[in-house]
Amino acid sequence: MKVAAVPAPRLTLVVDQLPFPPRNGVTLPLFHYLQQLRATHELSLCLLQDAAAPADAALWADNEQRYGRITRIPLQQRSRARRVVAELGAAEMFQHGWRATHQDTLSAAAFNQVLVSPMSAVAKWRAVRRANPALVSRTMVAAVHDCTTAEYRWRLRSAHTGAAARAKAWLDLLRVPLIGRVEAALLSEYDSVLVQTAADHEAMRSLVGETTAQRCQLAPNGVRNDLFELHPAREERVLLVAELSGEYAAITEWLCTHVWPLVHAARPQARLRVVGRGASPRLRSVMERTAGVEALDFAPELADCYAFAGVVWSPVFKGFGLINKTLEGMASALPVVGGRAAFNGVEGFAEGQHGFGLDAPDAAAFAAATRRLLESPALRARVGESARQLIHGQFSWERSADVLRQAFALPAAAQSPPAEVTAEPARADRG
Repeated sequence: MKVAAVPAPRLTLVVDQLPFPPRNGVTLPLFHYLQQLRATHELSLCLLQDAAAPADAALWADNEQRYGRITRIPLQQRSRARRVVAELGAAEMFQHGWRATHQDTLSAAAFNQVLVSPMSAVAKWRAVRRANPALVSRTMVAAVHDCTTAEYRWRLRSAHTGAAARAKAWLDLLRVPLIGRVEAALLSEYDSVLVQTAADHEAMRSLVGETTAQRCQLAPNGVRNDLFELHPAREERVLLVAELSGEYAAITEWLCTHVWPLVHAARPQARLRVVGRGASPRLRSVMERTAGVEALDFAPELADCYAFAGVVWSPVFKGFGLINKTLEGMASALPVVGGRAAFNGVEGFAEGQHGFGLDAPDAAAFAAATRRLLESPALRARVGESARQLIHGQFSWERSADVLRQAFALPAAAQSPPAEVTAEPARADRG
């Protein structure tokens, strides 16, 4: 007697950015989740889209060719006044405040199991579900990557150019209690919450609440295998890869105006390459005026950028999150100079042996560490190889996918308590 094949479980990824190309900290894990989970699940995509900023038609067509038909749900952002009131009442974060404009009936069956990522999509998905009360999912998992409240708590640690940026960082610090309450409310509906580091798990516990922390699972990113095979040039070239429209805009301006001139004055043959989209006219002008700096909006293959480099900059001082550029640089056998927080989640990291991490954005110290590496090819090679050996086996997309599969296979009450979910000692790469 023939046994009927069991159909693959259906899983819908609810996102607010198209996953291809994987060019930032949001799309990178989405791209790899899709790659890994398609072996065990029937996958579909749902894009929660700002109605005022529709996706590029060519990009949309490319993603549909890769992933099949994508459900599109447009949303509109509420007025600034409404968003201010909502945050003061701990109902929504100011930057959220969405309302769904989609009037078509959504099939509840299509959203039986849902993975929502990142946190901004969690806020949008709540608005969609409020507009469609019959839309009830059996299992919902939020892949938020890091703790939003921690982001606001640590913004003062970052580099700021100008009084306005610093004043905003102080304002964000004052908002932390409200942000924590909103984050707890947004995540209360989810069976599991995926974060990437033990530091983020602890931030969820201390800043958002024990109830949220109990549903957290660690699912660190992976590293592309090909980076471990890379043979970098290790010349006097520094690489910074960043999304320049967000938090890295001010950091990149600080690097170009305060750090790089100190490096270039001592090593005039050295070059800094900045790769990233979204630079404002002001930032673009700063980079163009700074001697020895080359800016690229887009690199079709990041491995070529790492092969070009001798040193990687990862100017992260925020104390949370897993930093992709750090792991990619280390996998490429390149020494990384950054904030100490740039090495979050890297087990066994030793200062000076696997990279150089600063406690604060000190321009003179940042430049000195960079110059020291540029002046010594032997030091660049030694630190780069040690970094590669350290993370080889620590980070794996396969392992992250296994965490996801477990989250959907078990009801919330049966999942392992977060205290037992620790960064495992041996994994196999990252990207």
